Amino acid sequence: MPGEPMGGYVDRSEGVQDVLDPLEVHVVTVADDGHRFALVVVDLICVNADVVERIRTALRDVGVPSCWVAATHTHASPEAGCAPGGGITPRDVGDRLVAVSLTATRRAVATEREARLTATRTLVSGLASRRNVVDSPPMDIPVDTIGVTVGADVVGLIVVSPVHPTILPAANNHVSADLAGGIRRALSGPDRWVVVATGAAGDISTRHTRQGHGPPEVDRLGALVADRFVPPAPVDGGPVAPVRPPVSRSVRLRPKQPAELDASARPVPQIRDGRIRQVLQQGLRIAREQAARQRSEPYEIEVAAVDLDGVTVVGVPGELFLELGEAIRSRAADRAGDVVVLGYTNGYLGYLPARDTPPCYETFASPVSAGSGEIVVETAVEAAIEAARDRDRSRRNYA
Repeated sequence: MPGEPMGGYVDRSEGVQDVLDPLEVHVVTVADDGHRFALVVVDLICVNADVVERIRTALRDVGVPSCWVAATHTHASPEAGCAPGGGITPRDVGDRLVAVSLTATRRAVATEREARLTATRTLVSGLASRRNVVDSPPMDIPVDTIGVTVGADVVGLIVVSPVHPTILPAANNHVSADLAGGIRRALSGPDRWVVVATGAAGDISTRHTRQGHGPPEVDRLGALVADRFVPPAPVDGGPVAPVRPPVSRSVRLRPKQPAELDASARPVPQIRDGRIRQVLQQGLRIAREQAARQRSEPYEIEVAAVDLDGVTVVGVPGELFLELGEAIRSRAADRAGDVVVLGYTNGYLGYLPARDTPPCYETFASPVSAGSGEIVVETAVEAAIEAARDRDRSRRNYA
């Protein structure tokens, strides 16, 4: 709505003025006669635990007992209460989100049809790199896709990009899905819907690869992903496991300890890259604010995994570094098969960097103690393996 605060950038000074491209809410349901699961993906900077619970409650009334809610993390959206450690969703934003999610879910349930799912991975060069590394070397960014096929036709795609949707700058005051919208437009077709979510993007962005800050660059990078895209092959027979509820694990993480907060107050080396230096100073201010609050009780988050027709999807309520998302995938692969990691899902804690990450904006802004990222990885791997074990057990009983 015009004038409401925008989220995503600490140094943003203006509220919403206009619309570049409409923000969207997408719902994908997977169901059989015994259970139904819904993945809700919203174009917001984050979803806090309070609005996730509101959406779950609303969806139970329309036959959806299991629901995940994920944010694309676009930085060109209304403020949604996004703060390190989690926050409260503004009431008006929450009301709109619940209403639209309910409408989209009803439509998804009404149009369900028999289909199969399969996962593919595409490595995309020139898309993004580690954002807070000066002279960051080129990277091949792993973009995962869950394809929905009916017979030989690919009718839908769930694309997971581990890249911050931050092509549009802090000075922008027009709402937009940013990179997620660019990818959606590039991959959509008359007979194919596309949902774009964000993965382990904590340290990955287009800062060193983008050639501009406006809509043309959003569309250029979206087209780059589409150009590299390899359509999933139809599933060739095989049993379909019953739809099972997600495996959910509660994780308790220590807030930053006094020594870590003291370290955040020390001077940092001068960095010649102006934007990196500016963002680093913002992180230091956030760290000082955390020190002033002196939190002692642990943070509690939900890490979850669900089997979707042989694809194991993991949901993490924060900003995992790419290397940690890849660790979940590789360590669970032997027993969980294809693993796809979603970030910004079922809540928002903040950054979850790796234990040995050098001091940077993400480590300063993170609300939790060093090693928390590895704890989340351990829990996510356990949940993924358990979800796959339930799948295999169900297939034996279902055959």
